[in-house]
Amino acid sequence: ARHIMSGSPERVETLIVGGGQAGLAVGYHLAKRDRPFVITDANERIGDPWRRRWDSLRLFTQARYSSLPGAPFPAPRWSYPTKDAVADYLETYADRFELPVRTGVRVDSISKSGERFIATCGTCRVEADYVVVATGAYSTPRLPGFSAELDPATVQLHSSEYRNPSQLQPGTVVVIGAGNSGAEIALEVSTTHPMWLSGRDTGH
Repeated sequence: ARHIMSGSPERVETLIVGGGQAGLAVGYHLAKRDRPFVITDANERIGDPWRRRWDSLRLFTQARYSSLPGAPFPAPRWSYPTKDAVADYLETYADRFELPVRTGVRVDSISKSGERFIATCGTCRVEADYVVVATGAYSTPRLPGFSAELDPATVQLHSSEYRNPSQLQPGTVVVIGAGNSGAEIALEVSTTHPMWLSGRDTGH
């Protein structure tokens, strides 16, 4: 992947911020229409956000529903792919369609200048007619305010830091948040620790 260089602003028709599923899918459709674009991603490698999640993570949708446009997910249709399989699929997808992804480039801000957008990436700038923000919300952990008041001896992990139950001390574990991440982590932790799951009723 080529990095954006310092100096004069780079000009492009469309800037896509984020090289995950949404950003790559938008890039695929722009490429099919021969429109010029650039995808930036703050990670050093496409798929890294998936690689950094907990060890046992699998998609909660089957492979047959997990494909991006133009390339079926390379797994049995009824299987639930692992996080690393998803990461590798995204990386292969970008290579297969020769999508112009600039890895290691974090967009710090986007502003409007006349009819164009100006994206600041460290010491570099990109000017674009259109911007697609496809970064997702998983990169910013949300911690409850009371977490700072707990005994420092209490192990606290956000789901982004959790890998497997070996990180936990002996004793009861409370998992806060009953969404997909919380429910899956709670299920795994329940095999090794007494466990409570706390969160809103999801209806399931």
